[in-house]
Amino acid sequence: MKGYRAVVGLWLLLCLVIGPASASSWQDEPEARLQLHQQGLELALADVHPKLTLWWQQAVSADTASDEADDRLLLGMQAFWRHWAALSFVDRQHLRTAGASLAFREQDQLELQLAAEQRQRHVLVQGLAPGYPDHPQLQQQLARLLALNAGPWPVLRTATLRPGDRVAVVPHIRERLRLLGDMSAETEAPLSVAFDELEKPDGTYSSSSVDDAEVFDDGALHQTGQTASVGVGPSHDPDLFDEAMEQGVRNFQQRHGLKVDGVIGPQTFGWLDVAPLQRAQLLMRSMLRTLIGDNLPSSYLLVNIPEYRLRLYQEQVMVLESDVIVGRDERKTPIMHSKITNVVLNPPWNVPRSIIKKDIVPKLYRDPGYIARQGFEVLDGAGVVPAAEWQARLYNGGGFPYRLRQKPGALNALGAYKFHLPNNDAIYLHDTPSRRLFSRDSRALSSGCVRVEGAEQLAHWLLSEQWSPERLAALKARRVTRWLRVAQPLPVFMVYWPGWLGADGLPRYRSDIYEFDKTLHNPFTAG
Repeated sequence: MKGYRAVVGLWLLLCLVIGPASASSWQDEPEARLQLHQQGLELALADVHPKLTLWWQQAVSADTASDEADDRLLLGMQAFWRHWAALSFVDRQHLRTAGASLAFREQDQLELQLAAEQRQRHVLVQGLAPGYPDHPQLQQQLARLLALNAGPWPVLRTATLRPGDRVAVVPHIRERLRLLGDMSAETEAPLSVAFDELEKPDGTYSSSSVDDAEVFDDGALHQTGQTASVGVGPSHDPDLFDEAMEQGVRNFQQRHGLKVDGVIGPQTFGWLDVAPLQRAQLLMRSMLRTLIGDNLPSSYLLVNIPEYRLRLYQEQVMVLESDVIVGRDERKTPIMHSKITNVVLNPPWNVPRSIIKKDIVPKLYRDPGYIARQGFEVLDGAGVVPAAEWQARLYNGGGFPYRLRQKPGALNALGAYKFHLPNNDAIYLHDTPSRRLFSRDSRALSSGCVRVEGAEQLAHWLLSEQWSPERLAALKARRVTRWLRVAQPLPVFMVYWPGWLGADGLPRYRSDIYEFDKTLHNPFTAG
């Protein structure tokens, strides 16, 4: 951004030296205008600010389009990105932008005036482009989804379907899988529609856009909005849930983080029925969240909370990937940026007071032996409290004003490794003895901390400069707690990205487990 401002400053100086010219219209720079509208659409889809959505609507509607409307949209977007640059990492993840003032700066207005005189508006528009990876692919997928949104999208949900079933809804499921790109073997080409053909804010589209958009379906071209004919495939039975469709279902489940079994159950049906516009909005909001900072460190750890996934990058190359378990809705894992400073080997678990009160004490009324079996120590200011003492107090109505600490061992909730992060929320990453939980497709199960399936590999990477795997294994076997300093503290980013583009260019989606994006405004409707 600083480099861009320097270029604009030099360009302004040249304009002043050359002298003024008569102002041109945005119509004289159609490519710059198209790019402005495309970028405005992206922010409108993300629902980041009601004024930006309104200004985009006014700029693209035939009834209100004008040079003034385009100017207002450009100046508003400049104000938005200026506000965005000042946001913290946490505020960016929460998309806390709706309250921005979006005030127009005199400097920006002067630059726009000079750009109009020199027919150089494209310089300003190019400076607005955010640093999304594969931005052209993102625009293509948004266009695809918005074209699908112009046609019908009936609810398909029915009883669970399995390969081999023969049901009347099967042809419609097969068609939807093709439209969304999951039956690649039977889809000849992706849908491509220009953004300027999708811009009417009232939800209607010009005859030159969606009515003419062509969708490849089994080798035949069909008009979007008409009922697409469905090829019967090798089985010649359109109602049969055949092998080709099973593979399409598996592809769809993989993209949506579901159990990949080829069976269409409630969760798969739920994602099949998500409307294209909602998909476009979820993707766009997530892409904004990927702009987490102007400069990422060369090595860092990224935890994508709704994906239940951790990735370790060394010199910008991913070297470790692991499933994780995150906090359930009532005890959310917080968005945060910290650093791993220590690996605690064989950590004791100092149980948070909230867990003692909500989870453990109720169990003690039913099962007094729970504490001893799980390896807990009951503590007060003087040390360990004998069982007879705490039991007498608890069962006589005196409550449980004690601390609990679980000793290292096979039952310890933190497992063999804890990764210490300095923060005010007592949140950290750790190992876990409950390995079976990683097989679930929904893993919002913890009390806020992040359980890491590949904890041992992560520990070895962090400590590789000081400790060999053999020495670490020997220390681990002793079950004595050791705090081991990390030579270079590792930055950790806990992000909230329920959507992103995969390597194949198709969107990936995950459930909005904390409902950050529950209520979104339709950018194609007024108000």
